[in-house]
Amino acid sequence: MNVLVILTVILMGLMILVFKKSAVYMITGTFINFFLFVLLLFLLSRGYPVYLVTFAIFLGVASVTLFYINDVNAKTKAAFLCVILFLTIFTVVMLPVIQVFKVHGFALEELEELQMMDFSVAVPFSALNTSIILMSFSGAVIDSSMAVSSSTYEIYRFGDKRSLQALMRSSMTVVQEIFSSTINTLLFAFMGSSLALIIWLQDLKYSFLDIINSKAFVGELLISILSGIAAVVILPMTSAIASYLFYNRRFEEGRKDNLE
Repeated sequence: MNVLVILTVILMGLMILVFKKSAVYMITGTFINFFLFVLLLFLLSRGYPVYLVTFAIFLGVASVTLFYINDVNAKTKAAFLCVILFLTIFTVVMLPVIQVFKVHGFALEELEELQMMDFSVAVPFSALNTSIILMSFSGAVIDSSMAVSSSTYEIYRFGDKRSLQALMRSSMTVVQEIFSSTINTLLFAFMGSSLALIIWLQDLKYSFLDIINSKAFVGELLISILSGIAAVVILPMTSAIASYLFYNRRFEEGRKDNLE
């Protein structure tokens, strides 16, 4: 516990040193997002609808990250609109796909450790698994959308204003760079989080086929693959929508940014 407190103090100190006044919004925004996550757990434990609560918390986290931390301006408005569109697409397309994989619930390897616990919970595990997956890549979706929106905004202000097509081409160049780094980040995040699991499965004398068919492994892999799909969807979507909105001046200026 002392180590966590010390590391938290070091993190906040470095944020204040580097970002000055903006660090106050970053730190408080992080705690607000943590509170929203705790609120999610509380509401689910009380039997509230899983999908409704998850979508509301997802949008709450997006609002705090975009509008509270980064201010209300053209960039954050465009990013938030893209997040809402992504959530709609996820609901229509990806929810049925996740149900097909049937990776919800506990893996066989976990049952021995959990056999003394009560499994009669009021939350359907299929819906809970979807909630976990959505919250797992919420940060990647919000950050990617904000990164592309900010880059497109700066390209429009100081770069190519000849046509909407030229702005979109310049924005897509940024998207390609962000996507390549995002995929590598997701890959190494999966490898790091699953390393202990893979070693454990090897200690259980699992073959390669047993490992790739294990529910525990497939569940982790599914989150990583869906995160990659989310990046593929949100990055060009934000590029196209942000380019259109900025070029046609659909959003008014924020407190920090002006559309010239």
